[in-house]
Amino acid sequence: MKLEWNAGGWFGSQLGGTAWILVAAALSAVHDVSIGGVLLGLFLLPNIVGYLFWRTRKWSCYAATQWLIGLMGICGLLAVYVLDRGSLWREIQTGGSVSAQSGYFIVGGVFILMMLVFYVRFGRGAGDSAS
Repeated sequence: MKLEWNAGGWFGSQLGGTAWILVAAALSAVHDVSIGGVLLGLFLLPNIVGYLFWRTRKWSCYAATQWLIGLMGICGLLAVYVLDRGSLWREIQTGGSVSAQSGYFIVGGVFILMMLVFYVRFGRGAGDSAS
């Protein structure tokens, strides 16, 4: 099976994978504008790169997806780090509370699992070309 470019799937997953960083940026900006700005940058980076991947389509959809998932994972881990170091990780949580250490495992685990699922589903086929 070949992974095909699809606007809804591409932008939906891109925004869905980074929306929590935007929410964290808005919540943390109330406490510390500089941390909110860094988080906004961590939200924008994968979204701008994802838009450029979509716009140019120089790579196969599978390769671009793997790179984007990796970048979203790195930005997510950096967001946890910035919030933890700025002492805002627990401050912005409402309801239940998750430790920063658990946050690293959850974010890292989700994105690693996504990369593996995409590899098993789409990455083992021969000749995945750009479409």
